Amino acid sequence: MSAGPNIIDIEKLLESKERHTALFINYDNEAFQNTGIQESGSTPFGAHTTTSPGGKAIKGKVGVKQDILNPFAFMGHKSAFIATASIAYPLDFMGKVIEAMKTPGGGFIQIFAPCPRGWRHDPLKTIEVSKLAVDSGYWPLITIRVKDGVPKYSYSRPLKFDKEKIESFIKMQGRFAHLFRPEFLEENINEILRQAENRFNNIQNLVERFGAEKPMDTYRLTLNKIPDQKIIESGHGLCPGCGAGSFLNQLASAAYMVGKENVIFVNNTSCVEVSTSKDDTPSWMNTWVHQLFESGSTVADAISVTYRVLKNKGLYDGEVPYVIHIGGDGSTYDIGYQFLKSSLVRSSSYSIQSEFLKLNKE
Repeated sequence: MSAGPNIIDIEKLLESKERHTALFINYDNEAFQNTGIQESGSTPFGAHTTTSPGGKAIKGKVGVKQDILNPFAFMGHKSAFIATASIAYPLDFMGKVIEAMKTPGGGFIQIFAPCPRGWRHDPLKTIEVSKLAVDSGYWPLITIRVKDGVPKYSYSRPLKFDKEKIESFIKMQGRFAHLFRPEFLEENINEILRQAENRFNNIQNLVERFGAEKPMDTYRLTLNKIPDQKIIESGHGLCPGCGAGSFLNQLASAAYMVGKENVIFVNNTSCVEVSTSKDDTPSWMNTWVHQLFESGSTVADAISVTYRVLKNKGLYDGEVPYVIHIGGDGSTYDIGYQFLKSSLVRSSSYSIQSEFLKLNKE
């Protein structure tokens, strides 16, 4: 592996004729926030939720924050783009969205999006919390590019694990306050650190074993060349300081640069769904489809396949749309995980069968 950075020119990416089949995105706020802040598979150990309260007997969640990203790298995809991102590093996230939409096959991006209400932190410090998660090693920014079943790992921020920064990250959030008072629960705090360090070490080991030739990615774009997006209106109903609000704006800007109005969004029931589809004034200007927890990724995959089949049969003359699925923890970590996994595998196999579905002219 070379120590030199891998400079990725976003303008050149936009010129590429390659395109994805579907992009699946999990905005990770580490709980089922919109239905009452319940524990999910993404909730870290020790965190207070309404179903894992920090009380006298139980001190928050008992269990681990699951890793769903790395297993996706070893499923034998023909071609796939898999990555983590953070709202604190918008150009990195936007670059990953654009590269995913320009990569043949399926894509999955997991973006760190704090929830001030569920995490009990100052809404004005959402970006600070997000940045600290990355810079401490709690949330490494990695990319996995899969070709013919072989993953290549890279990273877009230096890989460093800093226990003091993770402790600061924990202390900023009221969901961990019960670990510090009325008594200091050192063993519980150390368990959070151990689990975070184990996840970090797994990433570091995978980078060393499956690292790209130039493992440090840097996306480059002149900021004044980012056009005003025309995908989502302002005025959503998300809480002040919600990380999902920043995520939506960054996603819309990147998706618009690639597909303009020709992007279809599928959105599971979640904070994003309920806040952008309220009453008779939806925030979406592009085609937007709502589905339940378990079925969103499957619907996104089906929409993509349908357009490509119709195109191959000569029944559709327009440009095949880009398809992006947006989901929270329910549709990715828990209820819809099996559907997401299957959809990602299908969409990352080129859907070769579509080439043979042409009309019989005889």
